[in-house]
Amino acid sequence: MADTGYLTQTRRTFLRGAGAAALLSALAVLALAPTRALQWLESGAYDAIVRASVEPERASRSIVVIDIDNASFDQLKEHLGRWPWSRRIWTETLRYVARGQPRVVAFDIVFGGSENVEVDSEFARVLRSSGNAVLAFSFSPTEMDLEENATNLRKLKLLERDSWMPAAGRPGRVLSLKEYALNVPLEELGAVSAGLASVNAIPDPDGVIRRVALDFRLDDRVYPSFSLRVADLAERATEAGSQYETAGGALFLRAGRRIPLDASGNMILRWHGSARDLPEGGAYDRIPIWQIICSIYPDQCPPEAPRFAPEFFRDKIVLVAASAAGSYDAHPTPFGERDPGFFAHATAIDNLLQGEAVQTPPRWFLPVAVFLLALAGAVVPVRFASGAGGGAAVAALMAVYGGAAFLALDRWALWLPMIAPQAALLVAWVSSGAIRYATTGRELRRTRGTLDRYISPELVNYVLENLETIQLGGEKKVLTILFSDVRNFTTLSEKADPVELIRLLNEYLEAMTEIIFKYDGIVDKFIGDGILAYWGAFTPGKNHAELAARASLEMLERLAELNRGWAAEGRKEIAIGIGLNTGEVIFGNVGSGKKIEFTVIGDPVNLASRLEGLNKQFGTTIIISDTTYRGLGNQARVRPLGGVQVKGKTVETAVFELLGLDGGSVETETRQNATPSHSQAGN
Repeated sequence: MADTGYLTQTRRTFLRGAGAAALLSALAVLALAPTRALQWLESGAYDAIVRASVEPERASRSIVVIDIDNASFDQLKEHLGRWPWSRRIWTETLRYVARGQPRVVAFDIVFGGSENVEVDSEFARVLRSSGNAVLAFSFSPTEMDLEENATNLRKLKLLERDSWMPAAGRPGRVLSLKEYALNVPLEELGAVSAGLASVNAIPDPDGVIRRVALDFRLDDRVYPSFSLRVADLAERATEAGSQYETAGGALFLRAGRRIPLDASGNMILRWHGSARDLPEGGAYDRIPIWQIICSIYPDQCPPEAPRFAPEFFRDKIVLVAASAAGSYDAHPTPFGERDPGFFAHATAIDNLLQGEAVQTPPRWFLPVAVFLLALAGAVVPVRFASGAGGGAAVAALMAVYGGAAFLALDRWALWLPMIAPQAALLVAWVSSGAIRYATTGRELRRTRGTLDRYISPELVNYVLENLETIQLGGEKKVLTILFSDVRNFTTLSEKADPVELIRLLNEYLEAMTEIIFKYDGIVDKFIGDGILAYWGAFTPGKNHAELAARASLEMLERLAELNRGWAAEGRKEIAIGIGLNTGEVIFGNVGSGKKIEFTVIGDPVNLASRLEGLNKQFGTTIIISDTTYRGLGNQARVRPLGGVQVKGKTVETAVFELLGLDGGSVETETRQNATPSHSQAGN
């Protein structure tokens, strides 16, 4: 058996290995954190929290979407034909809605090209008179040659009104005229609109829309995004009233509100519901455009068709946009499906008006979280010996961190990294567990293999759980020692068949060992037909003298059962003698080099052996010493045998025959002859 000194050294090796596992696991995860695979997992975890934490009631009720949906296509196809529809529809829609005095009417439609002079002129007149209509434009990833194309110069001139020079240190989406072309409204329309804004989407690497750009920098000019221009117009804010701050993280300061941005200057959307909530009145009110047409021309629709008076739009922010499949304006969102583009615009406008957005933690948070959880994962095998306990602890740690990440996003709009820290926890736990298996685990398995031969499984578990306090290397302890021996075994062995004798002896020793284990005893060794066992080494708080006495009495009962069975089979019967003594012995690993034995040594052990031998002289079965008798207290029923002077002792020792124990033990009578009160005994 490995002694505790070696186990302590091995444990130190394991602890050093666990620390190294934590460090290497953290470094490995941090190295993988920027990879596409881990970012995909991170984004997926974020999306799951978004879906679980949305609160539609937080959405602004001032945002209304006039939706060009599939139902509207079906309802209006006979009158309006295929998409794109005539601009007369938008002229009448804007004219009708403007009567209600909305704050903004924003068209998520690029009105490029000319339909005809009359239609375009009428639409331009209504745009001018409304005074609050925003039109969309976009940047297309196509090379733009300004020197050869005068049209492109006119497009830039058209956008100049809604652009400004970039401020120093201001983040934003940077584009180049050499790579992007401009898709702008008809000049006649754009010039009279209240504003022009870019509707370009900013998908993450996995194609999902989670953030929007507030503005786009095209060479030496900055152009507002659709959501920013609409929000500014809704609050009558100007570009001069907004500014960026990058100290301690990017911020957008607007109308007295501090809106957090990511490192690229984009705003991470704080969603208030999915697009599929819209028809049921979820995040934002949605009105199919066919119902607006019915409101404008009530005589052309059945009486039951929903209608909206112009007053419905008073002080509202009205988005005119498309969700129909034919519009091709749909993008994946955290809600798992392709949602119409206006959904992201509406959410961004809402966030800007409420001064909220999802923020990311400081740069130092990820490495700190990864290192801390890696350390926690490495510590788990140190604190939990069993795999089940360790697995439960790791699951609990993951649940706690996951719950913290959920609360951070739900309550404080803070996006904490989920995958990298928990991956570090798992990797460190597995690595530390492997190191434990190769170091202390190997020694514990060797120790268990040795202890299994001596003590019960329950005591083995106790020893392994308390190796730090148990001195297996050798210590003095007060124990109760048992010696038992088969009577006349030499004579029996001369007459019996060797195979039969070994079979009988094995059955006997197995039965006695089970009883010793039952009472938390330790089988030190078998000495031929004899047994050396002891109690008290690993049972703090228990009366080891009583445990030994009860085991001895039960051994006699069990032997009587075995004898009856052997007699019925025509086999030999045996008798035994038992000696019990309590005293201070040296307990633990004894020996050195290749010969080390886990045993007990000392005079009390010798005395127990002598007491067992006295059974022959007194005609008894169990003899106990006065120290064992004192340990048993008043519950012991004994017959005094007087004082005896055993071989190797100069003083007499009071000895007693153990007859039984109160408290449920069956009295065992074993006297066969008259017993003297005193005698001189030897071995």
